[in-house]
Amino acid sequence: MLFLSYWELNESMPAEQRMQITRKITSGGIMPKGVEILRWDITPDGWGITLLEAKSAADIDAAVAIWRMAGPGFFKSTRTAPAQPIQEAMSKYGDLLNSLASL
Repeated sequence: MLFLSYWELNESMPAEQRMQITRKITSGGIMPKGVEILRWDITPDGWGITLLEAKSAADIDAAVAIWRMAGPGFFKSTRTAPAQPIQEAMSKYGDLLNSLASL
């Protein structure tokens, strides 16, 4: 399953501390087994997204928990949810609309 995590960095944290935490959480060694980071993108304003692949929501919960434990206060906020390619979602929505139209 794909999961998308939107996050905002804590702007009040000193830059050196943010760099240390970034190295720790992006090293790859702390991810739970079965969780793969596909993309990790940041904007100039200090917010970004991470696209992950995992077998379950519990695996993603563990990954986000590890990030928080590795760097308390690093993230100002996070939002994580299952995701899918837009083409797949629109195709499913089209099928749902067709089924409603036949009622």
